[in-house]
Amino acid sequence: MAATDPTSAEPAEDFSELIHPLYSRALQVVYQPRPAPIVVPQDNKAELYTVARDTIGDRAITYLEFGVHEGWSFLEILRRFAHPDARFTGFDSFEGLPELFTSGMDRGHFSTAGKTPSVADWRASFVKGWFQNTVPMFLAMNRITGPVLVHFDADLYSSTLFLLTTLWHHVPEYFFIFDEFQPFENVAMYDFTRAYPVRFEFIACTQDEHRRPQQLFGRMRRIEFAP
Repeated sequence: MAATDPTSAEPAEDFSELIHPLYSRALQVVYQPRPAPIVVPQDNKAELYTVARDTIGDRAITYLEFGVHEGWSFLEILRRFAHPDARFTGFDSFEGLPELFTSGMDRGHFSTAGKTPSVADWRASFVKGWFQNTVPMFLAMNRITGPVLVHFDADLYSSTLFLLTTLWHHVPEYFFIFDEFQPFENVAMYDFTRAYPVRFEFIACTQDEHRRPQQLFGRMRRIEFAP
């Protein structure tokens, strides 16, 4: 999905007017103190996924992808982790965005008319519906085991923040991929880490033309709160 530069995009709603100035601050607090040591070529997500595989190893991972669309990234990850006991679950409404994202990406953008990707791998499954309705039930009913890799590709601040906060209660440690860190996922991460005690690191990234992190791979762990 194409990046949106909040410094040049015309604000589409009041919330955008509030969040755009925050992304520079969020970048300073969340990313700049711990930049990813591995930088892969610009927008080369496939190579970033290879770094993820090499870091985790071909193990019996649990892979959770939030925002599947037509399934390109889902399939790329599936191909890289061949362990027969690995499990891959993609979450998406397949009805597009639930709210305005940016100018030109209104509610319903990215819709596949309810159609899920065609995947000929028994290890893979999809959960249709809005995250707020499906994710809490899924986490309550399923024991998450093995190394966990979470792919955040929800685009929206609201969706990303919901997922970060919900996973904190159920998954104490996981690897993560942010598909479009600037600007909204970045701000969601900033707000999340201000309220929820975690320790995290960035391992690898792609960069945009301004050398800002765009896609990110890293690791997060829940910790005890200490004032």
